[in-house]
Amino acid sequence: MPDGTAEFIHTRAQTWRREIVQARIRLADYTQRAELWRIVDYREWRLKMQVADFPAELERIDREIEDELRR
Repeated sequence: MPDGTAEFIHTRAQTWRREIVQARIRLADYTQRAELWRIVDYREWRLKMQVADFPAELERIDREIEDELRR
């Protein structure tokens, strides 16, 4: 195999590895994001079914998020 071919393959392999790493990171984020939304959806559903004033609970959640983000 000529040196140019080996160099070309090496360069392409680096690119492919980088693309694989980025794609797998994005997939991991998507999986985590999907799982977190399932938790949020389920917990909100439970709140809606169990508390007397669901809109007030959502407002309280929003305030708690704002407080956490300010820290």
